[in-house]
Amino acid sequence: MKLVNKIVSLVSLGAVLAGSPLLAGDGKTFKEKVVVEEASPLFNGALSTGWDSLYMFRGVNVIRNAYGNSSDYGSGIYWTDLNFTWNITENDLLTVGAWMGFGTQNTSYKELDLYASYTHKIGDLALSAGYIFYYVFPTGLNLYSNELNVKAAYTFDLGFMSVVPSIGYFFNLGPDVADGNGIAKTASSYLLLRVDSTIPIYKDVVALAPWVAYGTNFQYNPKLTQDGTYDFFNGANNLEIGVGLPIKINDMVSVYGYAAYSYAFANLWGTTQPSSVYGGAKVTFAF
Repeated sequence: MKLVNKIVSLVSLGAVLAGSPLLAGDGKTFKEKVVVEEASPLFNGALSTGWDSLYMFRGVNVIRNAYGNSSDYGSGIYWTDLNFTWNITENDLLTVGAWMGFGTQNTSYKELDLYASYTHKIGDLALSAGYIFYYVFPTGLNLYSNELNVKAAYTFDLGFMSVVPSIGYFFNLGPDVADGNGIAKTASSYLLLRVDSTIPIYKDVVALAPWVAYGTNFQYNPKLTQDGTYDFFNGANNLEIGVGLPIKINDMVSVYGYAAYSYAFANLWGTTQPSSVYGGAKVTFAF
């Protein structure tokens, strides 16, 4: 009962952080995808800022509106990300960065993420390992999490388009949600299968970027049962499809918009509707 009361409190304040997009379009979710880039200078960086109509993360509608009513569809999020990459060799990359998000309708929600990842490329195969520190500080709550992840992606160049299947595994080190400051159970995890593609429309300036993703839960997200308790279950979490529209303004500036749909196979955290439609946009400055 003590644990259930804590969970209900988190949900009512809109402060439940569940396991990217990964996937929303390309906001938060970028941390959950393997970065496959051509290494040129020794160091490079990127500053991005964007908005998502819902904060969908690992199938969960994270932010409820101010009063947490069941009729609330959820709050959007405005975010900014800054990251730097050290191109150690032609095939080895080290990226570090910080992501900060603010709820739009639910203005009490604020989140800071710090992350680092190492990527090694073998031809068209990219392998990476990383760490993410999540810190959520809405009114009256201080939630945080330490997470390890490993990912693999392979790029198929079909000439008229590219296809990138990937797999990512995310493991929560803690603290445990039962301790009052955790956002998930210690040693819980989330497995993500995803396929991204890029279809050029006009030279290298405009493209379509559809994707499909399937998430499997290993006690990371709980589902609300009919008797009002929470079950930290193993099994199907959510299915997501979406399409993005990346537009290159010049060598330094690009913009991106997307629309997505997520189907949750369970009542995740008691906050997520079975079907969620959302979208967003961002602008990126590369340097």
